[in-house]
Amino acid sequence: MAKLNKKAAQEEIENLRKKLNTWAEQYYAQDAPSVEDAVYDQNYQRLVELEKQFPELVTSDSITQRVGGEIKSDLGKVEHQIPMLSMGDVFSKDELREFDQRIQKLVGGPVAYNVELKIDGLSLSLEYSDGKLVRASTRGNGRIGEDVTKNVQYISDIPKTLPEALTMEVRGECYMGKEAFLKLNTERDENGEAVFANPRNAAAGSLRQLDPQVTKKRNLSTFIYTWVNPPKEITSQHQAIQQMAKLGFHTNETGKRLANLDGVFAYIDEYTSKRDSLSYGIDGIVLKVDDLTLQKQLGNTVKVPRWEIAYKFPPEEQETIVHEIVWTVGRTGVVTPTAVMDPVELAGTTVSRAVLHNPDLLKQKDVRIGDTVRLHKAGDIIPEISEVVLSKRPVDSKVYEIPDKCPSCGQALVHLEGEVALRCINPACPAQIEEGIIHFASRPAMDIMGLGPKIVRQLIQHNLVKDIADLYHLTADDLAELDHFGDKSINNLLTAIDNSRQNSVELLLNGLGIDHVGAKAALLIVQRFKNLNKIMQASVSELTAIDTIGETIAESITTYFAQASVQKLVQELIDSGVNIDYLGEDVSNEEIADNFFKNKTVVLTGKLAHFTRSEFTKKLESLGAKVTGSVSKKTDYVIYGTDAGSKLTKAESLQIALLTEEEAIEKIQ
Repeated sequence: MAKLNKKAAQEEIENLRKKLNTWAEQYYAQDAPSVEDAVYDQNYQRLVELEKQFPELVTSDSITQRVGGEIKSDLGKVEHQIPMLSMGDVFSKDELREFDQRIQKLVGGPVAYNVELKIDGLSLSLEYSDGKLVRASTRGNGRIGEDVTKNVQYISDIPKTLPEALTMEVRGECYMGKEAFLKLNTERDENGEAVFANPRNAAAGSLRQLDPQVTKKRNLSTFIYTWVNPPKEITSQHQAIQQMAKLGFHTNETGKRLANLDGVFAYIDEYTSKRDSLSYGIDGIVLKVDDLTLQKQLGNTVKVPRWEIAYKFPPEEQETIVHEIVWTVGRTGVVTPTAVMDPVELAGTTVSRAVLHNPDLLKQKDVRIGDTVRLHKAGDIIPEISEVVLSKRPVDSKVYEIPDKCPSCGQALVHLEGEVALRCINPACPAQIEEGIIHFASRPAMDIMGLGPKIVRQLIQHNLVKDIADLYHLTADDLAELDHFGDKSINNLLTAIDNSRQNSVELLLNGLGIDHVGAKAALLIVQRFKNLNKIMQASVSELTAIDTIGETIAESITTYFAQASVQKLVQELIDSGVNIDYLGEDVSNEEIADNFFKNKTVVLTGKLAHFTRSEFTKKLESLGAKVTGSVSKKTDYVIYGTDAGSKLTKAESLQIALLTEEEAIEKIQ
């Protein structure tokens, strides 16, 4: 690269600062990054190099001289008495060697490091007075953060009261697990809302809510790793983490104290290979001088501590070619584009499709048929196109035209106010009907065994059903028209449909597919009103009086049941003998007889042989257990079947009690 003169360097520095400021604003303030971390890091490192080469061009407002982003939210502000600094980044083992040599030179010899996973989340400070949580705040710009005290009340692994009356401050990372991230983005995509780019931004967007009830629904977690000004008896980082764990903080037990770089490199290699199997996202490894006295001796620069460094994983990307963009219609009418590409191996799986979510994103990335694109997995989970490789774009390339007609029914597509999605609003759209019936028959809803997507598709193609009510009028002669459907299959499906008439009404309410109303919301609503007719007549204020039911859900329900077509559909279901009453028992835990599972937190994982997951959950809940979807230190038991995966592994690492399905059944009986 030709050596720059001062004028050329000044121009490049100004351009880099402008880009990086824009990207940082999108990342920190808007929780909506427009470029990948690797692109940001590459440009940031270039700016650092130029400012080193031309120190006279460094200005106090340069992004290299500040921490995090500017505070532009409506949350209250918190001044950090001790600044929450950022970390320096390196991208190779050679750079780690340079860091180690620098440390040894400063302290006069070898040091031990506490090595920790770099969690892909949002920095968080927790302050306690006499053992009570009194304030929580984000890092913000390092000096001023945002007050999120009300919101962290709904993060279950944050202790609100400590076992000792300590006045202290701890810091760590607030994150969203991969399972919660995937669920949230799926729901947002189905509802026509913008999806989060990665778990870090999902966690930030969830924690920095003005309405704590939104935070409550987002299933956030934390890892605490810093004790600010710990007591004198704590002399090392690894000792601080051990003591914080004893006080009830959720700490990451994968950390290790390592005496040399050989151990550090082995740790990096281990978690580079384990990264995809973790239940949470990591984007690197953090090295911290373990001795706290040495940490104080080494001190900080204006932006970063000298005693710690982050090794960031290189981005795992593959190039592939886009051959088609297909548009699918969801249950709620949202029409979603998906790029179909040559299959490539990425993060342990074969990938040939990447959802582009909405027309705005497709236009922003300017993806075209025939383009070579770079593909990665957002948050190590969702295949996503990073960018188009413009140097490989075909010379006859044409801008992709966004469709204006529904691919299923041909009706004009619309943009509803406040949505980024295209939507088909035709209630008779075959694709929406198909998706709606599939959802109605699914396990969390009416649980009609044997009525899967292929059968539903055939029923519609043969004009046997046009809505969910028609399912209850099917005959053996009707089903005999379907391909490969013999007497046994016919009898089984008719029996399953007939049995579903007797379901408790919360399954029906979920099965109707009302926007924002899932299984948990349906159960809460039904437990309050007991009957579908009463729910249909309920007002927004009556619905929002239920704990955790907000205005979005309430308005969605009242709008749905106000439609004449919906009222007609419900009447048809009633006329077909479908139950509309709550059949569950309203029993408080105090009234439940003592048993093995009462007041225990339980996680189910793997394939069960004797129950469906839904059946076993209901049984455990009837015994007073709390059945959750993720494993944490607060989990009492993990019940596992065959092919159990990451949840079982995590339970073993946390030394949580394990029960086979058969052992759990014995405890019930």
